Amino acid sequence: MKGFTLIELLVVVLIIGILSAVALPQYTKAVEKSRAAEAMVILNSIANANKVYQMANGAYADHIDDLDIEIPGQDIVYNSWRRKQSKNYQFGTRAALDSPSIALANRLPFASVYYLYIEEGKPGVYCDGYSAKGTEICRMLSGGKKDGNKFVIGS
Repeated sequence: MKGFTLIELLVVVLIIGILSAVALPQYTKAVEKSRAAEAMVILNSIANANKVYQMANGAYADHIDDLDIEIPGQDIVYNSWRRKQSKNYQFGTRAALDSPSIALANRLPFASVYYLYIEEGKPGVYCDGYSAKGTEICRMLSGGKKDGNKFVIGS
């Protein structure tokens, strides 16, 4: 008789299951790194536009649409702050009037994973998690590099 036995088929299915269990976490990490890299490009553009705005007006912009820059996404308002929202992130300028951040990218769903920001006068992009999963993603993106209690991506 030709064909495979049930044991042979079960072994093949088991091997495929083990390989996928090893590969899936690496795939999700690579996808998140890619999304974060895209967000950091936009974040740096917002920070640079905000620095130009500050030089021209003497203060940083409170709302993203005050800047001379086109950010992809739809216009939204969060806590009276005008922002742009893409598929994966919500972008803004200052988190609050007393905040040192000049560019902000909040991973969606909002306030549940992590956020990236650039602080006035400091190099690099900072990452802070809202949850254990978000903190783990920040650790992965930064390679464990910290400034105080904040993770730093580049500098």
